[in-house]
Order: sequence, then C-alpha cells, then structure tokens
Amino acid sequence: MKSFLISIEHASNHVPKCWQSLFAGASRVLDSHRAWDPGSCEMARTLASTLRAPMIEGQVTRLLIDLNRSASHPRRFSEFSRELTQAQKQELIASYWQPHWDCYRSHLDSLPGQIIHIACHSFTPMLNGTTRKTDIGLLYDPSRAAEAAYCRQLGDLLRAALPDLTIHMNQPYRGVSNGMGQQHRKDHDDSRLITIELEINQRLNLSPTYTSVLEHIANTVRYAAA
Repeated sequence: MKSFLISIEHASNHVPKCWQSLFAGASRVLDSHRAWDPGSCEMARTLASTLRAPMIEGQVTRLLIDLNRSASHPRRFSEFSRELTQAQKQELIASYWQPHWDCYRSHLDSLPGQIIHIACHSFTPMLNGTTRKTDIGLLYDPSRAAEAAYCRQLGDLLRAALPDLTIHMNQPYRGVSNGMGQQHRKDHDDSRLITIELEINQRLNLSPTYTSVLEHIANTVRYAAA
C-alpha cells in the first residue's frame, strides 16, 4: 500500500504585519523568486487533488524563515531576519517553522504503507546570467534504491507524456541538499518513505498549457506508484 503526502515550503511571499518593518524598501525582492516559488501552489494543489493526498502549505516568505531548512542550517534565517534577537527568532520558529515540521512528522506517523512525499518547488529560468535548460527536475537521493527506482520510472513516464519538455534528474539542484525531506530520510528507510522534490521552471507558469502540464504530472506520479 502507498500513501502520498504533498508539501509546499515556499508557497507564499507573505510577510505578517508584525514583521513588515524588516522589509522596508524591499518590495522588489519580495516579488522575486528569492522570496517564494511562484507556481508551486498550483502544482501542489493539483497533485493533492488528483492523489487525494494531505497537503502542507507554508504561510510566510522564506526570507523571514525558510521552512525547507533544518534547525541548524545557517540560512534558515535570511539577511532580513538573521539579526533578530534570539527571542524574536524563537517566535518565528514557534509560529511558522515548528508547526510545519510537526505537521509533516504527524503525517509520517499516521499515513499507512509506503509514503511518497512530494515537495513542490519552482526555480527561476535564468540564474547569474545563465539560462537553465531544465523544465522539470526530479530531486532524489541516488543511494536509496527504491527512491531512485521510483524517480527513474517517473522521469521516463514524464518524458513520454510531455515530450516537448526537458526533464532532468537532480537538476537544477541536488536531491541530497539540506531540506525537510532530506532530514527525515535519517529516520525512515525508503521502504517507508520516498521523498522527492519536484522542481518546475517558472517560465512554464506563464504558459497557457501550465494547467495541462500539471495534470499530466499528477496523473503520471500516480501511475508510476501503481
């Protein structure tokens, strides 16, 4: 038996009113990919609906606190929030980071069978002047046999379903980089937990076919797990 779990760590560029002074004059940054992952909500909601899966959705910009960074990671707080007092940081952790991670752990404890966790992300089409050629990236840990096999099958099926798109493994980032799923691999082998990051090029968000692409992805995710 397999269960699905969907998460969106960088769903929003929202800054709660009590923290808005940290971002005075930074509206352009908050509108950019540095603050959130545009298109990731649509992807996650399509997956959750198609797979009838629970979904965990981040509520604040990662420039306030990054929900996809572990407790000890130096970039959990950005240049906008790292100079806060320890008490203020603890308030952010208690209000946003800890509930997100606790909800994830609760699902790991309660969902039956093998859990396929899909963390939904998007990435900017150009970085440091270089155009990224990846349209869809599947990030996973190659050392976990079941996880690797699932991602290879998913990649092959996506290439067949979406032949006009370029689908890469562990691009534009590595699947073993620090993140919520990566941290929980330490506690569960892949007979219990397959955790992957599904990355979509943000240029697709503006395409009139984006909804169709998401539907293909959701149906393929389900088919690959059958």
